[in-house]
Order: sequence, then structure tokens, then C-alpha cells
Amino acid sequence: MQESPFYEVVLQRGIAQGETRAKQATLLKLLHHQFQNVPETMITQIRALQDTEQLDAIFEKSLTAKSLEDIDIL
Repeated sequence: MQESPFYEVVLQRGIAQGETRAKQATLLKLLHHQFQNVPETMITQIRALQDTEQLDAIFEKSLTAKSLEDIDIL
């Protein structure tokens, strides 16, 4: 079965969205584990981020952060 170019674009977009959502969820899980009370504003900011490189950078910072203030979201 040959897939159309439109199908390929939609598939790739879906894969990218899935990767982004997974990174957002992993980052939020880490923050909740390390700091328990994560402000709703920070959760909203993380869920709004679509750049996976930025999410990775925040994740890396979060691994060694001593407080939520040590983590720059935007």
C-alpha cells in the first residue's frame, strides 16, 4: 500500500507531537519528584513548550537544581 505525501506529513507531525508530550510529561514527573509542589504556572509553561531541545535543556538543569528557582523555563 502506497501512502500519500499528506499521510506522511500527518504521520511525522503526530510523531513529533508524541515526542514533545512525552518529554513534557517526563520533565513534569521529575519536577514533582524532586520538589513535590510545582506551581501551576510552571506546569502550564512546560506544557506550552513545543521545542524538544528546550525541553531537554530544562530537563538537564532540573537534574541538578536545588530549587525551582534554579530552573529557567522561558
